[in-house]
Amino acid sequence: MIKAFRFTVAPLVAAAAAFIPQAQAQAQDAGDPGISFELGVAGKMTPRYFGASKLVLSPVPLFRLKRLEFPNGFTIGGGSDEGFSLSPSIDVIGRRSTKDSPELTGLRTIDTAVELGVAAKYQMGSFRVMGAVRQGFGGHKGVRGELGADVVVRAGDQWTFHGGPRLNFGNAKFTNTYFGVTAAEASALYPATTASGGLYSAGLEIGARYQVNDAWAVEADAGWSRLRGDAARSPITAQGSKNQYSASFGVVRRFDIGF
Repeated sequence: MIKAFRFTVAPLVAAAAAFIPQAQAQAQDAGDPGISFELGVAGKMTPRYFGASKLVLSPVPLFRLKRLEFPNGFTIGGGSDEGFSLSPSIDVIGRRSTKDSPELTGLRTIDTAVELGVAAKYQMGSFRVMGAVRQGFGGHKGVRGELGADVVVRAGDQWTFHGGPRLNFGNAKFTNTYFGVTAAEASALYPATTASGGLYSAGLEIGARYQVNDAWAVEADAGWSRLRGDAARSPITAQGSKNQYSASFGVVRRFDIGF
């Protein structure tokens, strides 16, 4: 079952697309240090909650820092996909409640969580590795991170394909929030459970990107992961599935300010 939410991020992207070219021209005239980045929005299908079998469609903002040059000449990223780059990492975990998921009756509601952190990537030719770590705010106060590697295949000037393994980690605060059951929540269906931190899922991702022109691109990806360890043994997962699927489709625009 797939439920959809109305997109609210797209108007912000459109406004940025109209405003930023003006800032770009001003920065070039002033000769200031510059920044190159991609801004966009995607629709992403993910499990309704960790361990669920039902999927939900929600909007996801996209931001990727390509190059940042400071007044002293220090530069992060090279502007292209090659080499080492750093960028912000942001994720949103939706609210978990018995109203949306009656099978969780007896478990507490977990509010929406916002995760903020940093991502790093290194690419050399047709191979890249990447990782991210984020601190949770709101629904969970834990730390979550990912590691991955891709084989990258370019078909002409416009198509790029990628695929490779993904590993997902969380500390005990994170895993206990989404896979644990407190003594107050315990029942015959959901016995008290403590989930330790560490690797909680492993899987694969494949994707494609089509470069429409120098500024605009569309991209899509699909992923599968299987819950492991305490996450897989959780009574919450027993009501859903150890297999977790995702898919997304997005549009991004590149901005070069000051270069």
